[in-house]
Parts: sequence; structure tokens; C-alpha cells
Amino acid sequence: MIGSVVVLYNPTEDEIKNINSYIPNVDRAVIVDNSVQNNEKIVELLINDKSKIQYFSKQENMGLCKALNIGIKLLEESGCDWALLFDADSKLGSDIVTVYKKAIEDHKGKPVALFAPVHLFDRSNATPYQGYKNIDWSMTSGWLINIEIFKKQNGFFEELFVDGLDMDYCFKSHENGYLVVECGEAVINHHPAETKSFLGFKYGIASPYRYYMQARQLIWCWKRYKKPKAFFVYLYKWTKILLLFDRKKEYVDSMLKGTNDGIFLLRKEQYNAE
Repeated sequence: MIGSVVVLYNPTEDEIKNINSYIPNVDRAVIVDNSVQNNEKIVELLINDKSKIQYFSKQENMGLCKALNIGIKLLEESGCDWALLFDADSKLGSDIVTVYKKAIEDHKGKPVALFAPVHLFDRSNATPYQGYKNIDWSMTSGWLINIEIFKKQNGFFEELFVDGLDMDYCFKSHENGYLVVECGEAVINHHPAETKSFLGFKYGIASPYRYYMQARQLIWCWKRYKKPKAFFVYLYKWTKILLLFDRKKEYVDSMLKGTNDGIFLLRKEQYNAE
């Protein structure tokens, strides 16, 4: 059985209605709400097929990692073997569930931790294709996670809170001998950040707080897994800030604090493991 998990945070009506686009194709649909207010009545009003829905709210922002762990646990308890993860604003560009069902059959007997889609957005050169690729890392939205393997790997690392769970889980899966497989015909239209342009070069920009979180997780992942890709992304963030951003001091301070906190987080994890 395939179930879905979406995490809401102060959702718009359009984000809630977006859930209707994939509910018909899954066996169960869990909504974990990280908003302070309870949105269950709004969800019930806007969702077409309520029989598949399970709504969960603690009326606090638990962070994305913990919310997804809860959602996947609820799917497991309902008998699901696979968990399809969505961002609230992601749009399906293909019949992703049908594509994934074929991928499961095509990879039967192989240790696949997750299947990932092709992410289409205004700064990406990605295009759909036929077949599959073993990849290092992918953004979380649209993942189809093997719940049994997810349990063996202790789920998402909740200390990361919101940023970095994608890189961490992919790197951890590789370290443990599992596959991360991109499905070329599974397509997600994604909106990861505001896009700006300079002399034809498109780049993303988010709040200083998000850059703090990203620096924290990138340094943590780089030192934890010794993966150059994490450090290259970290350097790219610095390059954008120094060459292209306004409010440079605010962003530089956030990146420096995130760097220090990422190193501290690794030391804390190492200490707890001893």
C-alpha cells in the first residue's frame, strides 16, 4: 500500500485544495499540521475524499523532520509499505503514483531506500526522461520512501528541524548500502524559493534564517559524511551572498552562526553516541 504525507504550516486554501490532486491515487493520506492553530475544520471543508484522510496536529511547530517522522509512523500503523512525501505547494506534473508503482516492480529485490522525481522549477535545467538513475541526493518533495528501510535507519534526524533532511537521509542511505533512485517519468513542479536574476543568471533567495539553517545542515552533512557535494553547495551559498545579495551583513552573520552551530551539532551527536 502507498500512503502520502504532507506537512502544513499556516496553509493557504490553495495548498489544502492541492491535496485533492493526489488523494485519489493513494491508499491513505496523512496531514501533519505544524501550525499553532488547529486547521482540521478547514481541511475537512476543502478535501473531497475524507475517508482516506488522517489529520494530526499538536498545535505547535515541531519542525519538518519530526512532523514527517510522525506522518510516516501513522502510515505504517495503517498498513502502508511506502510513503509518498509532498510539500504543500508542490504540483504533480505526471501520474506519479502509477510511475512509482512500475518502479517498485522494476526494482523488486533491490535495496531501494527511496524513489525520487524529476523536480521542475524556474532555476532548473532538469527535464523528464525514460528510465531510472541512481543518484546521490534529491529534494524531498515527491519522494516515495520504503517504510521498512526508513525504520531501520531511524527515520529523519530531528535535530535538523527543517533544512537538510533530504541530503542527510540520502547520504545515510548510501552509507548503509541502500539505493536512491530517480524516476525520469515522475515529475514534480516545485517552488523551492524566490527567484531573482542577474545578467541572465537565475538564483534563489530566502530569508537570513533559512540561510542560517542551510549553513548549519550543510556543514553538519559535510563533516558527518565527508561528501564534497555538501561543501560545494555551502560555498555556492557564500558566493551568492557576497556577490549578489543585499543586506550582506545580515546574511553573513546568519551563515557564520549556522556554520558554528553545525559544528556544535556534530560534536553533540558524537558525544551522545559514545
